[in-house]
Amino acid sequence: MAPSKNSYNISKRKDDIEMTTAKLSKLQYSYEEALEITGHGKYNYGLLLTCFVLIIAMGIDIFGLGIIVTASTCDLDLTLSQIGILSSMSFAGIIVMSYPWGYLSDTRGRKLVLMWAMCGSFISSAISSLSPTWQVLAALRFISSALSSAAESATYALIGECCGTRVRAKYMLLITSALMITPTLYYITAYLIMKLDFTIYLLGIVYRPWRLLTLIMALPLGLAALMLSFFSESPKFLANVGRNEDAVKVLKRMYVANGHDGDSFPVKQIYLEDGNKEDVGVFSLQSLWTQIAPLFKPPLLGRTALLYYLTFVTYIANNSFAIILPTIFNIFFTSYATSAADASFCDLFHLSNTTTVEVKQDPSECKNTIEDNTIWAGCAHGMSFFVLNALISQCAGKRKPLTIIILVIAAIAGVGIDNTGEAISGLVLFYIFLTTAMVFGVISSYFVDLYPTSYRGMIACLGMMVARLSAFTGTNILSGAMTDHCSVALYSGAGIVLSGAVAAFFLPSDSSIPS
Repeated sequence: MAPSKNSYNISKRKDDIEMTTAKLSKLQYSYEEALEITGHGKYNYGLLLTCFVLIIAMGIDIFGLGIIVTASTCDLDLTLSQIGILSSMSFAGIIVMSYPWGYLSDTRGRKLVLMWAMCGSFISSAISSLSPTWQVLAALRFISSALSSAAESATYALIGECCGTRVRAKYMLLITSALMITPTLYYITAYLIMKLDFTIYLLGIVYRPWRLLTLIMALPLGLAALMLSFFSESPKFLANVGRNEDAVKVLKRMYVANGHDGDSFPVKQIYLEDGNKEDVGVFSLQSLWTQIAPLFKPPLLGRTALLYYLTFVTYIANNSFAIILPTIFNIFFTSYATSAADASFCDLFHLSNTTTVEVKQDPSECKNTIEDNTIWAGCAHGMSFFVLNALISQCAGKRKPLTIIILVIAAIAGVGIDNTGEAISGLVLFYIFLTTAMVFGVISSYFVDLYPTSYRGMIACLGMMVARLSAFTGTNILSGAMTDHCSVALYSGAGIVLSGAVAAFFLPSDSSIPS
C-alpha cells in the first residue's frame, strides 16, 4: 500500500527539522573550540608582543625604582633608612591595590583595567621625575606601582584567554621572560643617562641626569597603553558576563586578523564549559564576596593554599633581594676591591658594615654616578635570566618537574654561597639562587589553568598580594641582616626554597589538567 500524502509531508517536515537542528548545532561551539577556529597568527603574535611590553613596563616601574634611588641618593640627601622606605614603596603600592585590581579585572574586563592602570601609572611615574623631596618621590612611586601592578594579573589572564591550549603555557612563560630582561634594560639605560653631566634649574628643583632617567623609564608605561588600544577585550571575559554577541565579534576579528575570510567564520554562538556568570559585572558587596569566597572553600581551597605557598616561597626568596640588588652589587664590588683574596661572599658585607661611614655631601656638588661593575652585573643578571626563561618556555608541557628541579637547585646554591671560601664563586651561586624567578611564570599559568574564568583575575591579584607582602617583609629584614647575619639569611632562604620544592610535588601533572 502506497504511503499517503499526509504521512509523506510529516516525514519531510521531520527531515527539515533535523537538518535545521544540525545546522544550528554547527553554529554553536564551546569557547575553546571557537578559539581554535580563529587560528594562530598575527593577532596572537601582536597580543603577545603587547603583553611582553606590558610586563616590561611594569617591571621597570617597580624594580627600576632601586636604580633610581641609588642614582638620587646624593641629590635628595638620603639616609639609609630613607633609602629603605623609598625602595619598599613599590611593594607597598602592590599590596594595597592587589585586591581591587583582581575584582576589577574579573568584573570590568582585562583590557579596560590595563588601559586605565598603565595610563595612570605613566602620568604618576613621569611626574615623579620632578619630585622636590624624597617624600614626594615616595608618594608618587607608591601611586605609580599601585597602578602598574594591574599588569601582573590582568596581562596573564588576557593572553591566556586569547590563545589556544597548544601555545598557552608557552606564552605564559615567554611573558615571564619579559620580567627577566627588565634589569638589563634599566641598568643599560641608567649607564647611558648617568654618564651625562648637566644641571638645570627648573621649577624650583635642580634637574640632573637621574631625573631624566626617571622620565625615560616611565615611557614604556605609555607605550604599553598605546599598543593595547589596538586589541580587543578578552572574548572569554565577554562571554562570561553574558555579552556573547560581543565575544563572537572579537573572535571573528581575531579570525580575520589571522588571515582568514570573515564571511567563512562559522561561529555564531559560544558557550563556556564552566558556565556563564552574568551577574559578575554587578558591583555590590555580594559581588565582592562572590569573587573571593569560593577561592577559600572546597574544591578550590587546596589548590589555592598550594599555589599561594609556592608564591610566598619564590617571591620572598627572590624579590627580597631583587629590589635591593643594586645596593648588594655596589657593596660587593666596593668591598671586593679592598678585601683579602680568601674572603667569602658574606665576609664582604661584614667588611662594608665595619668600614662604611656616612658622609654628608653638599647637594650642589652631587654627581650621582653609579659604579660600572654594578651596571654590568645587573645586565648579566637580566640577560642570563631572560635567555634561561626563554629556554625553559620550550618545556612548558613539563611545568611540575621544572618547578621541582629549579627550586632544588636554587636551595643547594643558597647553602653553598658562603661556603666556597671565595667571593666570586659565591656571587655565581647567588645568581643561581635567584633562579627561583623562573617559577613565577609557572605559578601564573596555574592560576589560569586551575580556576574558572570568573576567578582568574582575583586569584592572581590576591596571589600578588601574598607575593609582595612576602617581598616587603623580606626586603626590610634583609636590609639589616645582610651585613650582620648574612649566612643566617642565606641559609634561611635556602630552607624556605627547599620546602617549596617539597610542596611542588603536590602540583597536578600537566596531562591531568583539562584544556
